[in-house]
Amino acid sequence: MTKLPQSNIYSASAEDLRNLFADYLSGSGECIALTLSKRPLGEEALNAIEKSLENFGYGLDSCTYATLSPIDRSVEGGDIALDAQALFLMVEGLDPLFVICADEASAHALGQAYRTAFPPDAPARILGRPAVVFKDFPALMNSEKGKQKAWHLLKSLPKR
Repeated sequence: MTKLPQSNIYSASAEDLRNLFADYLSGSGECIALTLSKRPLGEEALNAIEKSLENFGYGLDSCTYATLSPIDRSVEGGDIALDAQALFLMVEGLDPLFVICADEASAHALGQAYRTAFPPDAPARILGRPAVVFKDFPALMNSEKGKQKAWHLLKSLPKR
């Protein structure tokens, strides 16, 4: 694991944070949007998020994806989930413009990190940051009605 140059999250660079949490992150290094989920999202869910962000004017590859447990469970420590303090450090260190919680587990974990509760399937604010919290975003991709619901919620995020 990479050590942070200082213990203050405001002095650590986003690249240092990306290295520290590399086992939990994928996608864009720009981190305009941060999508958090329990496990990696499937192709359809990823595609829906990417197309939404492109439609909002952010272009392709504007999202960083984070999981609560390492993406590759076979790595050493692959069973170690992020605790509330680590999740808070990761989100604040990456400093995304907005956050998308893709499932109930990530919403609960984020709620613990920020000492609040986020209602499912609703827009939210995370320390002033716009957010959308889904109970089960991938399941919404299985029906036209679910896709419309997801789109309605995603439209609450800021456009460029």
